[in-house]
Amino acid sequence: MSDAFKYEDARLPQSDKFENATKLCKAWLDTHMAIFKDKGIKNFMLNQPVRAARLLVSETEHVSEASVIVALLGPAKQDILKTPVSETMAREMLGNAAVDLIQYMAGQPSNDPVMQRDAVRLFLVEGMSTMNDQLIDRKRIDKHHKVRWNILNNLESNFAKFQGRNPALDKMFAADLVKSRAALEALDRAAAAKKKGPNNGPR
Repeated sequence: MSDAFKYEDARLPQSDKFENATKLCKAWLDTHMAIFKDKGIKNFMLNQPVRAARLLVSETEHVSEASVIVALLGPAKQDILKTPVSETMAREMLGNAAVDLIQYMAGQPSNDPVMQRDAVRLFLVEGMSTMNDQLIDRKRIDKHHKVRWNILNNLESNFAKFQGRNPALDKMFAADLVKSRAALEALDRAAAAKKKGPNNGPR
């Protein structure tokens, strides 16, 4: 079986827009994360953008097509608004609603309640996907340990602003925050104990 990601691996409804979003995400990963090769990129796709999209589909009511598309774009969403050409192409491939949602998440004001709701849901599902992929059950400290702490601190502070609007997702997110903090604190304790060394007492 090929290690390269295919849309069928996502186990999501058949949709040209959904599939286009995964293609854009994979192309971004092929460019920026080529070191991880097909297997690593496939794992990232399944553990982060696809997992976030599946959480939206399974755990929220009245899920919008645009929010699923934006979730599936993963890190590629940051390139959509880079140029007028990239934005126009994205509107043709993904639809106006998805690009409008990306613009709102990038800071463009909107009074659209659906867009505001979707942005909060995306924060929650993308945050959970990141925690499960990068923080929870972490077994060792690496050069990105401080970055992981920063990710957790940001998720905790932003959750305080957004909780209360999506009870089912909130409950899952809060549980993942606890697991993430426990994992990182355990790594810090182990590192401190190793640095301190055994205490043999005075001789």
